Amino acid sequence: LMDRYHGFFVALSYGIVSITITLFNKAIFSYYSFQFPLTLFVTQMILSLVFVNLLKVFSSETFGFPAFHLSKAVRLLPMAIGWWIYGISGVIALKYLNVPMFSAIRRFTTIIVMFGEWRLRDRIPPRKQQIAVVVMTFGAAVAGLTDITFNILGYLWVLVSFDNYFHIY
Repeated sequence: LMDRYHGFFVALSYGIVSITITLFNKAIFSYYSFQFPLTLFVTQMILSLVFVNLLKVFSSETFGFPAFHLSKAVRLLPMAIGWWIYGISGVIALKYLNVPMFSAIRRFTTIIVMFGEWRLRDRIPPRKQQIAVVVMTFGAAVAGLTDITFNILGYLWVLVSFDNYFHIY
């Protein structure tokens, strides 16, 4: 059963974790008035690394990944820095935006990446992926249309993550 629906379970798990972490972070900022988004982001990354390494220790066949190599880390450093900028700018933007607007704007990132890959690398994703991304983005845009709070700082931080994608290319 797991082999047949592996992709579905992976996507479902990712969706659940993504929604949960977004709502958790928003609650931390809104309900508890937490003012340190970088601390929150770094703490979550450290806990994620610990969790992933524990999974590797207890089930290396399922959750195995290559050992650390400095040469590979140096090659991947620009991409890692870009991902950190994307993540940090997203956490800071979430502090200023409501969840539907934050999600709507972040969903446009996928379309921007698809467009960038088409223009810069001449890669066109399969039609089913294109349709899935358009439907997802449209749904997020409809949810974000109800935003009556305008926060320029939140919008600017989301734009930092968009801009960061183009610098990675």
